[in-house]
Amino acid sequence: MIRKILASIVVLATAGSVLAFGTNAVFTDSASVGANVFSTGSVDISTSPTSALVTFSAMMPGDVVTAPLTVTNAGGGQLRYAVTSTTTENTLAAQLDLTIKSGVTTCTNGGFGASGSTVYATGDLGSTGGIAVIGSPTQGSQAGDRTLNASASEVLCFQVSLPLSTGNAYQSLSTTATFTFDAEQTANNP
Repeated sequence: MIRKILASIVVLATAGSVLAFGTNAVFTDSASVGANVFSTGSVDISTSPTSALVTFSAMMPGDVVTAPLTVTNAGGGQLRYAVTSTTTENTLAAQLDLTIKSGVTTCTNGGFGASGSTVYATGDLGSTGGIAVIGSPTQGSQAGDRTLNASASEVLCFQVSLPLSTGNAYQSLSTTATFTFDAEQTANNP
């Protein structure tokens, strides 16, 4: 009989717990957060003019040519850039002197020395292998790299001269320089 009573108690306890769980009411609610849009930025560097920045035909020792170049960041984030000068030959390119300045008030032969900061001290115009004239195209922050914020621009003043000391060995030579602007993001790119 005790067994029957114990069995009845177990059956009643089990039934009671099933009823208890089945009859409890629970309030619930939920909320959604939509319209989480993500887009990527861009690195977009451009120059003006895009060709024939500094040219001079029939240059003689002592001649100088000076011209401005506008560098623009049309991208959505800050960028850093470097400039490499590559020439079609090395003899005349090594004789021609290039100087690049920023912040020049009047980018002419006469105004070049009056203001601005030197970005590339007087050195070779370039070489067939390329010369880094501003910063370094290597990824990451390098000495001399220039930065531009999104939608910003700056004017660089280029001056090329043929030194007065240039001898007869440089007569009737010609070279063409290409300035390559390499840009990269600065965000998350130390």
